[in-house]
Amino acid sequence: MNGSADGTDEGTAHEYAPVTDEADPEDAVLFDAIVVRYEADDDRCTLVPHDGSTSEKLNAWLSVDLETVVDLDDAR
Repeated sequence: MNGSADGTDEGTAHEYAPVTDEADPEDAVLFDAIVVRYEADDDRCTLVPHDGSTSEKLNAWLSVDLETVVDLDDAR
């Protein structure tokens, strides 16, 4: 989103929370991925605890450039 008053690109956020069958604890969703897409910079992906409170999400997160994120099965 170029063209803001201060010349910064604040991006567009998308939150992804996959639907799973939580009958199997191995398949439980632990994190949500929030992707912010920028026109003039690298997109960013932030992982936050899926069932965390607002406080937990504000204090336990990890952000990376989206291009560095790979599928776990592809990385094995």
